[in-house]
Amino acid sequence: MKRRDFIALSGVGVGSSLFAYPTIDSLFKNKIKWQKASDGKLFHQVSCDGIPLVGSEQLGLLNANIRISDSRHRTKLDPENNRGKLAGLKLNLAHQLKTSGLLGEDVLEATLSIENQSKDATLIDIAFTTAAQPSAKVGGQKIYIPISATALNKDPRYTEFGSADFLQECEQKIGEDSFSCHYLEPMASTPNEQKTKALLLAPVIHIENDSSTWRVALFTPSDQPYRFATIKDGGKRNGWEATRTVEVKANQKMELKCYLLCHKGEADTAWKAFHKLAHTDKLEPIDWLHDVKVHYYDFLSSAKGEYGLRGDGYEADLSHFWDFKIGLATQHGYYPYIGDFLDPNRKDWLAMQGDAAGPAHMSIQKMKDRISATRKMGSRAGVYMHTVLFDEGSPLFNSLQDSILIDPNGQKKGFKWIGPDTVKRNWWMSFAAEDWRNHILKQVEYIMEILDPDAIVFDETFVCLGYDHHPDRMGPLSTYSIPLFKEIRKVIRSYGEEKALITSDCGGSNMVMWADADGGDHSYPKLLGNPLYRQEPIRYKAALGQKPWVPCSWHFLKMWDEQMDLAQKTGSAIGVSNGWIEFNGLHGLDEQTSARLISDINQLY
Repeated sequence: MKRRDFIALSGVGVGSSLFAYPTIDSLFKNKIKWQKASDGKLFHQVSCDGIPLVGSEQLGLLNANIRISDSRHRTKLDPENNRGKLAGLKLNLAHQLKTSGLLGEDVLEATLSIENQSKDATLIDIAFTTAAQPSAKVGGQKIYIPISATALNKDPRYTEFGSADFLQECEQKIGEDSFSCHYLEPMASTPNEQKTKALLLAPVIHIENDSSTWRVALFTPSDQPYRFATIKDGGKRNGWEATRTVEVKANQKMELKCYLLCHKGEADTAWKAFHKLAHTDKLEPIDWLHDVKVHYYDFLSSAKGEYGLRGDGYEADLSHFWDFKIGLATQHGYYPYIGDFLDPNRKDWLAMQGDAAGPAHMSIQKMKDRISATRKMGSRAGVYMHTVLFDEGSPLFNSLQDSILIDPNGQKKGFKWIGPDTVKRNWWMSFAAEDWRNHILKQVEYIMEILDPDAIVFDETFVCLGYDHHPDRMGPLSTYSIPLFKEIRKVIRSYGEEKALITSDCGGSNMVMWADADGGDHSYPKLLGNPLYRQEPIRYKAALGQKPWVPCSWHFLKMWDEQMDLAQKTGSAIGVSNGWIEFNGLHGLDEQTSARLISDINQLY
C-alpha cells in the first residue's frame, strides 16, 4: 500500500540571556522553573528543585521537526527559529504554560501550526522532541506506560498489531536502550510499521529514574495516532520523540499539539493531566453511573438453569435486585440475529435460535416490561449491542455484505463466535464501511426510540482498532470508529441528559474516552485474573480517567475475589450474570453463597 493512501485515511483530529518563570508553588520545596531565551518566544529549559532537566540543546525542551515524507527536505523549529517554510508549507511553533491542577504551571504545551499554501496535498512526517529527563543518569531511566491488556491474553484479534509479542508489564527499564511504542494502530501514525511491541491505552509516556524524585511525562491528544520512541542527538544524549505522518491538503490549516509535564507523582498523575488537557469531552458526566456498584447481565437466560428453555431467567432474578443492590441490569441475547437487533415493524420474534433447548419467544413488549420492572426495583436498564458482529441469517445481510471487513489476504473476515444466538454464520463488519456505520446508528435510534433504556452497552469495543484491507477503504479503523462513537453518544444523549453509552474495552482499547462508562467483560483468568491487570497504577485507568467502571462478568462466581480486589482499588462495580458460562443467576444461589456475596457488596458502599 502507498504511504500516502494509507495515511490520508488516518486524518487529523488532528545561548542567550534567560528569563525564569516560577510556578505558584515557588514558596515551597517543589519548584519548577521554565526558562526562555531573551526573545521570549519558546522555552528551552526546565529546572526542578534547581536542577536542569534538559541535557541536549539539539533535542531541546519541546521542539518540532518537519520533513516532507520520503525526501530529504526538512526543517526544525526550536527557540532559535520558531517559524519557517518547507516546500509550500508555512510553519510555526508556539509554547504555552498550563497547569495540571497540582503544582501550578507544571505543563508545557507545544502547538505546531501548519498551513499548506500550495495547490497540492503534501505528506509530511512530524516529530515533537524533548531531552527532558528526571535525572542526568539516563542509565537508570524507566518508564510506566499503559499497555493494552490484549498483551496479557495475546488476543488473536490483534495479531496484525503483533499481539503475540506484546510487552506485558507497564513498567519497562530501558536505560539508554532504544524503545518504541504506539498509540492507536501503528500504521495510523507510521505507515511503514504495521506491528508494535506496546500498544498504548492512552498516549502518555511516563519517565522515571530512581536517582530523582521528579518525573517527566510526554503526551499528545486523545484522538490522534502517535508513535513514541527514544532518540539520541549527535552527542548520543538521550531524549524522546512523538511522531506521526499526516497529509496536509491544499490550502488546509491544522494544529498539532504535544505536552510535557513535570511532577512528583506516579504515572496516574500524568494520566489525570492528559485527561484534563489533551482529551476533549463536551458532554457532562452522568451521575447515576457513579452510583452503580453491581451490574447484572442477562444472556436471555432460563429460570431452570443451563439446559432449560431460555427467556424467563431475568424475571426469576428480578426479585433479588434489591438485595444485591443491582444498579444496572442489561438485556443481552434478546434479538433474532446479532447485528440486526431491533426493528419497529418486527413486534415479536424468535431469539436464541441456535440453543439446544429451542428458541425463545421475544417481543418488543416483553423488553419494555422488563425495563419497567427493573426500574421498579430501583435499578437502571441497559440494552446490549455489538460493534461489528453480524449474522448472515438476517434479512438485511444481502444489502450489507459489502461492509464485511477484508483481511490481509483479501478475504472476507468471519467472526469466530458460534453461540446459542447464532443462526447461520457470523461476519466481522467494518467501521470503514459507511453503510455499516449508518446501520449501527439506525439500530441505536430504534432501541432508544422504542425501548427508552437508560443505557446502550456496546460489546467488544476493542475491535474498534484494526485495519481494513478493502481496496476502496484501506486503512486504520480508528479513523472511523472514534467519530462514530462520538456520534452514537450524541444520538443516545439526545433522548435525555441521563442516557448513557457504555463501552466494553476489557482493558484492551480506549473507546471509553468517547463514552460515558465502560462495562466490558474482563472476568477471565488471563485478564482480571492476571495480577498485572490489577497492578497499580491500573493500566486501564489511563483510558478510563474519572469515568465509571461497571464491568460485566460471566465468570462472576469464579472471579469474585478478583472482582472485589479491583473494586476496592478503583471503586469499580461488581459484575453478576445469568445465561452464559455460569447459569445460577441470582435466584439459583444457595443461601450461604448469596449471603456472602451480599455482605461483600455492602462493603463497597
